[in-house]
Amino acid sequence: MKTNTNSIYKRYIKYSIVIFMVMCQYGLVSQTLPYEVENNSDFPDDQVYIAIVGITDGHVWVDPVTGQVNQMSVSDNTVPGPVIGGNQGPGNNALYANCFRKLSDIPNKTINIPKIAGCRMMLSFGSQLYLYFFGHSGDPSGYAAPNLSNPTDPNQGIKYELIELTFNDFGLWCNTTRVDSYQYPMGLEVWGGNNFYKRVGELKTHQDILSEWQSAAPSEFQSLVDVSEGIIHFPTKTTTFPTNFFQSYIDAIWSKYRTDELVFNSGQAGVWRGRVNGNEFVFTRDGDGQIARIPGKPTTLEAMEGSGVLASGDRWDLVVQAQFVAAITRHAIDLNVPSGVYQDFGDTSKYYQTWPYNWYSKFFHRSDISQDSQTYTFAYDDVFDQSATVHTPNPTNIKITIGGFFGSTSPDLGVVTLFQHCNYSGSSVSLSEGSYTLGQLQEKGITNDDISSIRVQNGYEVTLYQDDNFTGRSLIKTADDTCLVDDNFNDEISSLGISKVSSSQSIMIEAEDFVAESGVQTEPCSEGGLNVGYIDADDWLVWDVDIPTGGSYLVEYRVASPNIGGTLQLEKGGGALVYGNMTVPNTGGWQNWSTIQHTVNLESGVQQIAIKALVGGWNINWLKISATSNSIKASKNDVSISNEGFIAFPIPTTKVLNVIGLSPQSHIGIYNMNGNIIQETETKVRDGRTILDVQHLKPGLYIIKDFKTNKTIRFVKQ
Repeated sequence: MKTNTNSIYKRYIKYSIVIFMVMCQYGLVSQTLPYEVENNSDFPDDQVYIAIVGITDGHVWVDPVTGQVNQMSVSDNTVPGPVIGGNQGPGNNALYANCFRKLSDIPNKTINIPKIAGCRMMLSFGSQLYLYFFGHSGDPSGYAAPNLSNPTDPNQGIKYELIELTFNDFGLWCNTTRVDSYQYPMGLEVWGGNNFYKRVGELKTHQDILSEWQSAAPSEFQSLVDVSEGIIHFPTKTTTFPTNFFQSYIDAIWSKYRTDELVFNSGQAGVWRGRVNGNEFVFTRDGDGQIARIPGKPTTLEAMEGSGVLASGDRWDLVVQAQFVAAITRHAIDLNVPSGVYQDFGDTSKYYQTWPYNWYSKFFHRSDISQDSQTYTFAYDDVFDQSATVHTPNPTNIKITIGGFFGSTSPDLGVVTLFQHCNYSGSSVSLSEGSYTLGQLQEKGITNDDISSIRVQNGYEVTLYQDDNFTGRSLIKTADDTCLVDDNFNDEISSLGISKVSSSQSIMIEAEDFVAESGVQTEPCSEGGLNVGYIDADDWLVWDVDIPTGGSYLVEYRVASPNIGGTLQLEKGGGALVYGNMTVPNTGGWQNWSTIQHTVNLESGVQQIAIKALVGGWNINWLKISATSNSIKASKNDVSISNEGFIAFPIPTTKVLNVIGLSPQSHIGIYNMNGNIIQETETKVRDGRTILDVQHLKPGLYIIKDFKTNKTIRFVKQ
């Protein structure tokens, strides 16, 4: 057995405890969440065992049947366990914690778990696991967990899986994990406020996953599967995996950058450039000169587990080291790129393409294995958001599916909710992605005087039209709006379209992730994490951004202030170019948050943007940069929507579209709502109209552009 020490769990515990201590300081520890467990496995309910361990004011366990929170105690160790090779366990009496309960004994298969940090839900099959409790606090405290690399561990031969979670006043963070091994398919679904829904987990049966591995794994990875136990081990958790697997790649990296300069993007932590000096890799961040180090050349074990020289030092050392763990695992450092040329470690198209790479990670990131290709296969799989972590600030319920999602489909949930009155009150209806005419809205019980406020799930936009069939004055919303009266658009909506916004067109920046600042400080934020405060006149903040295309962007700011007249100025780093100013309203307090927004024109490319306080006395939590229709760039020209001079019918259409107004011998393009060109064609006008065959298009909203006149029109394909 072992006390939990893998690097992802240590990070998880450390940050969970920090957040939870802040939470406890303010007495925020009462609410519970329901976790429904669905059994989609080969094991009956009375052969599925569940335990919940975590941290509140100390180490605790939660009774899955009653929801009772209990302090861990040596007196809980009352269950006799197996003795293997003479191993009597930490208590020298082969007794273990009585914390597991059968799924068949849990009312409604639903467990109510309170706010808790560093929590693990352990699910075992055929037998309970044998944990040993040291105690609630002091030294020793906590528990000893299964250690399958120890041949005398009492848990040898018991199949089990984990759900990791932290739940506090700032929200829920939870995930499935493959960091140590894969033992059985799991599924995790989370629902939350503002129509939040996300699921992660495996999509195939257990036997299919094992078979896929055996048929496809390279020779170095074949031995990781234990067919008799039905387990696929993480490479470094076995003695059969080559201990020097990555060494040639690591040696080549250290050799090249003794003379060359490596420049890479770390996402919101900025752009770094560095060289090897001796065996130490030293980096400097563009913009503020921050230094980060890797103190030595890592081994294969350190590179794969994020340990040793890749888990040492201060904050920015650890940031760069995490990037290297991910980049080596994914083979994202391109040794063919010349010295000093920028490399984007966030380019997922380059992951797992050049040998050597961690095939274990590549396998479980396959889209046919894991939902949306997201899973947790090594300590820093969350670098550039590849992990199975689900976060929402307003969780409502969770569902855990033992056996994964084989044979199930995602629920068809609404991504936009329309409310009868302002401030999200009155009757409401939720709509999924697609287009809705007046008749279709009426079928759902909506009339055009029924919509006064709107919620839009992150990643989507809704276009509201004054008239039926997607004509007349229009308004695009990519974020919640408490009252459409402010836009002079209530009581006028007769049709609408909902579409996804490409993630590359929306950039979320946490204020505390600045690369340079003057005069400000960070502090705990009521909405989670940190915000930036203590902002006085002439203070400023700078962030690195990558604007995909030049044009018009909506910039939103999450601000709080008890004062009147605060003013922020958005500018290019260094202040050479001012994009616009915003007045910060009195929100009622330093932690009473409100979102303000304006539209600005930004240049394309990697650059720095800054906020300067013209008038201080306000806090900022985050800013978000979202593309508007005028900043969407396709393979031809910019697409801006006019509908001027065009008539198209029938709308919606299923097979053909008649267009009046195209110029003779037109060269046209058909675009989707993300600005990607779908089709180019030469057309001829006959009898004053052009007939387009659109039956091959998927249902949704599209744009036709006449390249001769640059005019455009929208249409709907059913």
